[in-house]
Amino acid sequence: MSLQRRMHSLPLSDVKITDSFWGRWQRVLIDVTLPTQFDQLVATGRIANFNRAAGKEEGTFEGLWFNDSDAYKYAEACAYALTIRDDPKVRECLNAVIEAVTGAQQSDGYINTFFQLLHPTLKWRNLNMMHEMYCGGHLIEAGVAVFECLGDRRLLDVSIRFADLVMSVFGPGKRRGYCGHEEIELALIRLSGATGNSKYLEFARWMVEERGHSPSPFEAELQDPESVALWPRTGSLLTKQGRYDGQYAQDHLPIREHTEIVGHAVRAMYLYIAAAELGDDKDDTALEQALLRIWNNLTGRRMYVTAGIGPSSSNEGFTADFDLPNLSAYAETCASCGLVFWGHKMLEMTGDGDFVDVIERALFNGALSGISLSGDHYFYTNPLESRGTHERTPWFTCACCPPNIARLIGSVSNYAYGVSSDAFYVHIPIACEAQATFNGVPVQLKIESDYPWSGKYKLTISPKKPVQFKLLLRIPAWSSEMEIDLPTAEEPADYEGGYAVFDRTWTEGDTLTIDLCMEPNWVEADPRVKDNLGRAALCNGPLVYALERTDFGCAPQLFSADVEAPVIVQKEKLLEGVNTLMVEGLSIKEIAFDELYSPVGSTEMIESKAKFIPYYAWCNRGPTDMQVWVRQM
Repeated sequence: MSLQRRMHSLPLSDVKITDSFWGRWQRVLIDVTLPTQFDQLVATGRIANFNRAAGKEEGTFEGLWFNDSDAYKYAEACAYALTIRDDPKVRECLNAVIEAVTGAQQSDGYINTFFQLLHPTLKWRNLNMMHEMYCGGHLIEAGVAVFECLGDRRLLDVSIRFADLVMSVFGPGKRRGYCGHEEIELALIRLSGATGNSKYLEFARWMVEERGHSPSPFEAELQDPESVALWPRTGSLLTKQGRYDGQYAQDHLPIREHTEIVGHAVRAMYLYIAAAELGDDKDDTALEQALLRIWNNLTGRRMYVTAGIGPSSSNEGFTADFDLPNLSAYAETCASCGLVFWGHKMLEMTGDGDFVDVIERALFNGALSGISLSGDHYFYTNPLESRGTHERTPWFTCACCPPNIARLIGSVSNYAYGVSSDAFYVHIPIACEAQATFNGVPVQLKIESDYPWSGKYKLTISPKKPVQFKLLLRIPAWSSEMEIDLPTAEEPADYEGGYAVFDRTWTEGDTLTIDLCMEPNWVEADPRVKDNLGRAALCNGPLVYALERTDFGCAPQLFSADVEAPVIVQKEKLLEGVNTLMVEGLSIKEIAFDELYSPVGSTEMIESKAKFIPYYAWCNRGPTDMQVWVRQM
């Protein structure tokens, strides 16, 4: 395994985000998002379900069968937040969740309040849809996060008992089975790292490798009336023309035979996260090549310009190449979060900075649009066009997205920087103060930037004593050129894998100034994306922009942009301080005709200017018409 393939994130405790963009999001996370999410967990019975399973409260199960997972993701987000700031309210909320969960676990290690309260005799009977292992996976991720961030073993011990129970039932020589909604695989890998016990890693490998082989264990479940009765729609999602298909759950082929992205988008992301970890662990070239095929199919043919993924509501996932409708786009927030997680594992596996282009696009657009600027309202779906009917809400019956975006914001530094035994990586220049150690020498690194509003940043390196290591600075695909000034450099940087590389001995106060030369640019889609014919989308650095009626004064669908005219960047106070982009063009005068259909030429066109805002910030001033892909003149 190469040194690049040993790249990993810095511990969250070794990084302090200092910029005005993500720093604000993290303050809102702690002050607003996590307290209000806890209130929702209580109000919707999610905490009560654990207390009822523990015999501490009267009553039966409330909500959807996988609601336990929301509490687990919430606990994980709290662990990350408490590394940012030790807030007593967040710590109190986290402790309440931990106490509820630990009290609900059975003596044999089983925990799933839906089955404990409603169907105690039907455990493990419907793996394809009932999410027992999925919920357990999020429990494990939370347990690892709370342990690693805070040194608290309570959820970790619950996680270990649950994982050991699953392994006593399933595995080589035991029952063949895995979860229809992938998640436990990647969680087991994290558990292996936290405990140092490779049995969890190997069990995750077995699950990933077993998936897709015929006959599927899900086929037998479809013949079991009691299994089907738990969720009668199972057959419609896993079968096609009366025969088992499995694409919905990525159970159609063994993973090394996958060639395109199919099925439920979030399930797919979680499977491929685990597979990338496993491929990296064994230096598995065949698995790596399969993952690259799938990644290229997704990003080259089935991903929105915002890095939203999964256009269809019917399967919450993928359809066909170039099927990317804007108005009806599903593009679940969780799916974009998952794309960030998967892209990060592909980056660590390959060392290729091209993966960061997608990570960054998803992080700043497809995922971040899922939460309001106030931090307490959410999108489940993220369309690229609206007629004024789409708006964020405080919570959902299926509330997977709010705690998912919370844990992403809390751990954003994981995706901005990387480290190996002899290298420090700047993937995304978020302003921070970080520390790392090379050859036994502690090194302080300070990034000063106004990203994503500017592509200029300064990096200062301060080792305790002179020390040699590599510094790798990513060159984004959107950057037409990159200017780097290091006064003490005797040789120019090398370039590899999408990074500018400085391999030298660093001394106290060495400072680099970098300019990524950020400029607004228009993009157009492959002509096979029929919705976008004759249209263009406006970007600036990592941000995709959108036009709202709120700023334009009438429906943005009436605007045609002059893509050859200069785009004016303006710093504004609105929407928590964004850069807006002023665009010249023509608009249709919004008047009523005397008749429904009139001769060509009846439409009056007028010169117009339109103010575009970052896509993530749309619909923060009330429901409104919006468009990302606007007509070209």
